[in-house]
Amino acid sequence: TIDQVGMSNIKLPILLNVDNEIITVPSICNVFINLANSKSRGIHMSRLYTNLIKSTQDNPISLSVIKTLLINLIQSHAQDSTKAIIEFKYDLCLKQSSLLSDLYGYRFYPISIRAEKLDEKTNFDLSFKILYSSTCPCSAALARQSIKEKFNSDFKESENINKEDVANWLNSQANINATPHAQRSEALIKLSFNEHFNLNIPALIDKAEQVLATPVQTAVKREDEKEFAKLNAANLMFCEDAVRHLDNWLSSLTTLSTYSVEVNHFESLHAHNATAKILTKKPTKDS
Repeated sequence: TIDQVGMSNIKLPILLNVDNEIITVPSICNVFINLANSKSRGIHMSRLYTNLIKSTQDNPISLSVIKTLLINLIQSHAQDSTKAIIEFKYDLCLKQSSLLSDLYGYRFYPISIRAEKLDEKTNFDLSFKILYSSTCPCSAALARQSIKEKFNSDFKESENINKEDVANWLNSQANINATPHAQRSEALIKLSFNEHFNLNIPALIDKAEQVLATPVQTAVKREDEKEFAKLNAANLMFCEDAVRHLDNWLSSLTTLSTYSVEVNHFESLHAHNATAKILTKKPTKDS
């Protein structure tokens, strides 16, 4: 017997329903069945391919479409197979408005949808990545300490300090002698669920970015960049903080079977990454 046999790295256009608009995107598809009959020489690859094309050419990808495809894949080899697996990988393009100005741009999110049917049970996995900014709390504290030390040194002879003097001092680049380090960061989120899950990928991405509060931006004006700097200052985070924020959200989604999260902060201080993971875990809270 063979656990999986089929085709991988199939280049395939698929349809997506994004905000009630049907769009076509390129994807990479993997399709497999098992070979439970040890006396069978092999499978008919063309049956897998034609079922894949028929299922996707006119139907936007959904859990019901994928489930029907899995059933058809097994039925195409009814004497030999009891299991089917399908995976779609593609980039989801979403429009992003600037924080304050009237600008907008486009973000691309790597998506992977995997489904497996064995007997009467169908399981789904969704993986997606988001990019965000993370400002180190330790470096922020050290920057504040350095600025405080310079302030005390510059005004050590002054008995009375007026508001205008302080404002002018703060506005000088020479006096803000340290800044915290920040870095582009990445969160990989993997969700497992059954066919009754409400699969709204744009909404899940939006919520994940809200949880972290500092998603990377596209087009920005000065007011947008200033607002982004303020968001970073208000949401200082180690990789441990980021993974816990996401865990707190995902643990409330009781319609999930399991989930996992991995975050990587691509450090500007070090040549290595800061990484935190929460591995396969079941939701525990009420949604």
